[in-house]
Amino acid sequence: MTQLVNKILSLLGNGTLSRAEARTLVGALQQRADATDSAPIAVVGVAATLPGADSYEDFWDVLINGVDKVGELPQARRELCAPVVERGFTPRLLTGSWLEGIDRFDNEFFSITPADARGMDPVQRRFLQVAYHCLEDAGWAGRIRGTRTGVFGSVPDGDYQKVAPIASPADVPGRIGSFGLSRLSHWLDLRGPAFNVSCTCSSSLVALHTACQALRSDDCDMALVGGANILSFPVVRDSRLADASGIMSPAGKSQPFDTAADGVGRGEGVVALLLKPLDAALHDRDRVRAVITATGVNNDGTSAMLTAPNPTAQAQLLRDVWRKAGWSPTDLDYIEAHGTGTALGDPIEIKAINDAVRAVSPDVQGIALGTLKGNVGHLLDGAAGLAGLVKTLLVLEHQEVPPTVNLTEPSRHIDFLDSAVFVPTEPWPLWKKDDTPLRAGVSCFGFNGTNAHVLVESVRPQPGTAASGPVLLPLSARNPERLAELLRLHGERRDLDASLVDLAWTLSVGREHFAHRVAVVAESVDGFRAVCRTLAGLDPDKWAEIAGVVTAATDPSTAADPRTRIGLEWAKGGSLDTSVLFEGLTPRLVAAPNYPFAPTRYWPTAPAAPRLQIAARRVPEPLGDASVVDICVALVKEVLGYDDVTAEDSFLALGGSSLAALQIQSNLQQNYGMELSMADILAADSFLDLADLIQKDAS
Repeated sequence: MTQLVNKILSLLGNGTLSRAEARTLVGALQQRADATDSAPIAVVGVAATLPGADSYEDFWDVLINGVDKVGELPQARRELCAPVVERGFTPRLLTGSWLEGIDRFDNEFFSITPADARGMDPVQRRFLQVAYHCLEDAGWAGRIRGTRTGVFGSVPDGDYQKVAPIASPADVPGRIGSFGLSRLSHWLDLRGPAFNVSCTCSSSLVALHTACQALRSDDCDMALVGGANILSFPVVRDSRLADASGIMSPAGKSQPFDTAADGVGRGEGVVALLLKPLDAALHDRDRVRAVITATGVNNDGTSAMLTAPNPTAQAQLLRDVWRKAGWSPTDLDYIEAHGTGTALGDPIEIKAINDAVRAVSPDVQGIALGTLKGNVGHLLDGAAGLAGLVKTLLVLEHQEVPPTVNLTEPSRHIDFLDSAVFVPTEPWPLWKKDDTPLRAGVSCFGFNGTNAHVLVESVRPQPGTAASGPVLLPLSARNPERLAELLRLHGERRDLDASLVDLAWTLSVGREHFAHRVAVVAESVDGFRAVCRTLAGLDPDKWAEIAGVVTAATDPSTAADPRTRIGLEWAKGGSLDTSVLFEGLTPRLVAAPNYPFAPTRYWPTAPAAPRLQIAARRVPEPLGDASVVDICVALVKEVLGYDDVTAEDSFLALGGSSLAALQIQSNLQQNYGMELSMADILAADSFLDLADLIQKDAS
């Protein structure tokens, strides 16, 4: 816009434009810029794994029931700490809210070698899986590749390094948080920007703000926003940074807005959302969960001290974001507060909200306020802000405010009697007298003074697609075990309120289609679930014998129905003809079970010995009885971590990277005197071809 304005001024200066014409053009540009800056953004997908909840939907049970998930480290997690605990030493373990299965990861799904998976920080592993589930929730998992999708997030460098030091160059990307985002872009061929945000507690909400700006400025068409916080080894040895800062509760629990508030508790969690301009989302028939109307970021500037919050700056931020959205405080139904549970932070935050509200409307009372930190603690730099947004989305969907946990006696430093807000300690229903949407704000304030605020509003659920007659529902996975597990999940899922046609559409266009496939022709959702339960407990060789089930083994002579014929072609590896399956219908995307990742364990049993010095020997070894191809295969097995590698395999097909190729190249040259370029390793169709190339060069 600046360049266009300068051009207009230039034309005004040389007499080409009159003042009136120049004023009209500049005004039009400003209107267009204002409209773009305030264009609504749709939340079209969301996924989360949070303490006590493996999914976004499950987290509502934790919230509405007022469950406090902060506690001692569970036994399963204690056992994972063994590599950092000295024998005979009784460690002090941190208190917090904990995720399960952080040692499990489906590396094959993401084309990651076992060696790379073992060296990768669990925070990156879990981010990849939650991000993919988000794409499935949005119905874009099967269509996202090659798109202008950006990846914005807060994936911090974790503490996995404490017990698993970098053992090879290939480990390096797995320890740098920003690679967690770029790895997703690389794997899915996403062409939008991908970068990490770091500004302490508010990082993930600032990442969301940045993503909204990128969408509005056309830097990308969609944006995946994620945040993750995992403490791999929560064992206290020395004074930790957060403890030293004085903000951590000695008991490890947050008590928001309470007189006894003495600091924040720790928590783990991973969140991902897929965003898209609202107009584009409606055009593409996406499922819109909520609408982001405005976002904003500022800094405390000069406050009482470097780490002290500034109520003036916080209040200014709220007013600025309300102005962007065109909202008044009277429009607000709920605010998800930062609510750390510190004696200093909570009163300042309430004062800032009251100051912002009173500056606009002195009569506003009764905005519900809450925070999830009593439930799960503070998810710190990685996911605090997005976790608050997840709670707010659930509040809007369920039209109810959960109780704020651990609030027993309101802080004497907060005057709730003369306040624009109140904090429910029991479930509080939200309702409107008309059809206007519910509206909420989400705050997250960084320890470094960077503040973020987001405004969201609810959307009316779309009605299901009515249709009669049988429908084809396709299901697939990367291997038979995962397909059986997916069938089990569909058979057991009871909380879905979806029409059969909408579910079929979601499975047809909103999911990736993998090599192992089965399709079900059903006339009702209950009938489909019953067949899924039957198949989950049956040998796959017998699936084709079940009525309404289509596999690659189905007899073509029995496929008289068009749906069965299409299903048979798809089951054999072909494409799915959705134009015929959904002719005359306008189905919608709905919730459905996500892909069940394989729980393969990757965890050190003892601190790894660094092996960055690849060549321990300087004198090339004689080959002896070993062939060149045997040496190549043995090296690849060691470097990539596979137990089973054949001479017919190729380096790239096994998931080899340039860093792993560098290891192999160096080892071949220094240990065996074999000269080979990295390009040769990466380009070879098999290790047989690679061995032939080495032998030709040697002769």
